[in-house]
Amino acid sequence: MLIDPQLLRSFVFVADLGSVSRAAERVHLTQSAVSAQIKRLEAQLGCPVFARTTRSLRLTAQGEALLGYARGILTLNDQAVLRLGAARRMREKVRIGCSEGLPAEWLFAALTRFREKYPEVELEVTGGISTTLSELTRRRALDISVGGRCGGSSAGELLWSEPLVWAFSERSLLNPVQPLPLAFLCEPCPYRDAALVALATHQRSWRIVLTAQNSGALLNAVAAGFAVTPLTPSSMAAGLRAIPTGNIVPELPRAEFTMQLREGRLGDAATELASDIRHACHRWLGSH
Repeated sequence: MLIDPQLLRSFVFVADLGSVSRAAERVHLTQSAVSAQIKRLEAQLGCPVFARTTRSLRLTAQGEALLGYARGILTLNDQAVLRLGAARRMREKVRIGCSEGLPAEWLFAALTRFREKYPEVELEVTGGISTTLSELTRRRALDISVGGRCGGSSAGELLWSEPLVWAFSERSLLNPVQPLPLAFLCEPCPYRDAALVALATHQRSWRIVLTAQNSGALLNAVAAGFAVTPLTPSSMAAGLRAIPTGNIVPELPRAEFTMQLREGRLGDAATELASDIRHACHRWLGSH
């Protein structure tokens, strides 16, 4: 025997609300229709589920036992409908690249809002060095990438720019006699390239003491006073300071942050997400 889920749903509402009329309002049926459903349910089960008087309605022992099963059946039914329905509606995947060193809290806030608004759209985020992400976008392996650059490529839409500075631990002092200890992300890194070009015409000797795979290791080394690295002011973590340019370190170019879209027609979801990212960035810039 299979029990109609609609009968179970009406039964649960009547049990929870203690009233057929109030249950009828919740399931958008007439009171007589809900009463008829309860009678059908009792006929299928061969036992009463409610004990009725002129002034009250309460569950029978059989009704109490059924209530737990009914809740479980309806929960599983709703989960199955939601899961399979979402899979059926999943029409688009949007692939986003987010570069190392990007102050990205505003970006992930925008992605979270978009996912809540369109749960049927799959978002796939890839982190990495901006040069690599730009190439992946050019090759159409990513739909959208947001990252930094220092001159060179003109690909993408400029979101904002800011100075590139030399960052070091605020609790440490550089030894003026020793070569400048440098830390960079692994190649290809636009900040690394810009720093090495600037150092090529500077009188201070230097050496690379750390090549990091991610910005977390890089920032830890700089905060500990182990090395100096080029950063933007917006990505300076607590405990770091900018070294004044001059005899110790040369001046660096400005860093530009861009959003690059893959060539060809973007889907509706990717187009709207790009607009959301643009607006979120403008709001973040306004708050800073």
